[in-house]
Amino acid sequence: MMNVTVKWQDNMTFNAQTASGHQVIMDAAQEAGGNNNGARPTELLLCGVGACSSMDIVEIMAEKNQKLTSLKVEVRGDRPSEYPMPFTDLYLHYIAEGDIDPEIFAQALKDSFSLYCAAGLSLSANKHYTFEINGVSYDN
Repeated sequence: MMNVTVKWQDNMTFNAQTASGHQVIMDAAQEAGGNNNGARPTELLLCGVGACSSMDIVEIMAEKNQKLTSLKVEVRGDRPSEYPMPFTDLYLHYIAEGDIDPEIFAQALKDSFSLYCAAGLSLSANKHYTFEINGVSYDN
């Protein structure tokens, strides 16, 4: 079980306290009644998917004796303009460096989104991902 406590601060600012002892400030944009003091909850969903899948990649690369020296993921989420505005598509682009076999990296991404990444698997949005290794782009 995992839990967090979210407490209203003022206007549209909220403070989340995680069970692991961390705090996250969330807020709405000023035009939406907030003070822009923190990330939007929907942005945190994208952060969670990016970080969760990246953790999988780091672990799988180590298990497969791949020499990953850096990893970054750019995440974009598409949503309709009408409420409830759930994410319909997530686009993730991974930028990796190191002595990495592209086939092993591609399989690690596939495994992350089909088996391991709880954050990504919790969202019903379609996941699309591409990657580049040492400046060379690959599509799945």
